[in-house]
Amino acid sequence: MNAGPHSSPVVWLPAAALAVAVAAAVGLVAVGGLADVVGQAVAPAGVGLNVDALPAQARGWAIWVIRAGTICPQVTAPLIAAQIEQESDWRAGAVAHNPAERGGDAMGLVQFQASTWGSWGSDADADGTSSPFDPEDAIWAQGRLMCDLVAWADRNLTAGNLHGDPVDLALAAYFCGRGCIVEHGGVPAGGLAHDYPAGVRARIATYRLAATAPGGAWALPLPPGSYTMGSGFGMRWGRLHAGVDLIAAPGTPILAVAAGVVLDAGCTSPRCDIPGSLTMPGCGLRVNVNHGAGLVSRSCHAVALTVAAGQRVAAGQLLGWVGSTGHSSGPHLHIETHLGAPPATSGTAVDPVPLLRAAGVQL
Repeated sequence: MNAGPHSSPVVWLPAAALAVAVAAAVGLVAVGGLADVVGQAVAPAGVGLNVDALPAQARGWAIWVIRAGTICPQVTAPLIAAQIEQESDWRAGAVAHNPAERGGDAMGLVQFQASTWGSWGSDADADGTSSPFDPEDAIWAQGRLMCDLVAWADRNLTAGNLHGDPVDLALAAYFCGRGCIVEHGGVPAGGLAHDYPAGVRARIATYRLAATAPGGAWALPLPPGSYTMGSGFGMRWGRLHAGVDLIAAPGTPILAVAAGVVLDAGCTSPRCDIPGSLTMPGCGLRVNVNHGAGLVSRSCHAVALTVAAGQRVAAGQLLGWVGSTGHSSGPHLHIETHLGAPPATSGTAVDPVPLLRAAGVQL
């Protein structure tokens, strides 16, 4: 199994669409750092994932680490990342050879054995294969198993069968099995199973996002003069319109508003090879960029993309071109900004206009 990230393929703009690209693509505006992002700390301490801390080959898996870290409150994305480092040092093809009486080989990013994978493994990324060597499958299974172990530990603590911290008990049980923890009445007093929870916890700070605003250059999401303002942030048709629509010609370059790492890039609708409509669900061709410190930007409805998950981008770098894919009535860029993310949800969405204005960028 290749240990590199399973990133989405780059989607290139067809030559016919390129012909309508806006000539002003080079005229972007870049400005100074963002001061006090709308007056609030950004990332909740201990919850946000510092994507930059992941090794380069693993950043394409960041969205799966984040998803696995939202299954239950006790198992956060930084804990998931720390455990992966402890288990395999981010090597998707890692194998630890164990005798059959000890469960056989431990495989993949988070070292599942065959019997445990049989209980918790699944084709989480729907690529047709369920495998502990598939990072997306493995990370999702890791999150599910860890949350089940925490719930198991809580029940046994309440019943008086175990003592200790439920997350430490879950981590130790992940390492040596539930029977091992029951036998000792908690985390074993010595040995590798005793050391395992502390080893994971010692790594968590590396992957925890600091609650401070990001700095650096900022840019408009489209070249100046290439768009007009459409629908703004707020309630529309009984639901939150979580961003701002910038109406522009098909093929207008979509630019990164700040430096960051691409969390995901691809089609979020049933089809993205045809124009969208108001009956088509989803954001069409979409890019989520993690800018650090809890700030994520989202660009929707592109006709094509030039970036892939895990890729590092600079402020003003080309992400794709304006289109009308997904839930869309015409060519435009839907741009969102999220604080306290990832994950980027309706609950983390904030109005991009004042946020970008605070960074010196006037939409």
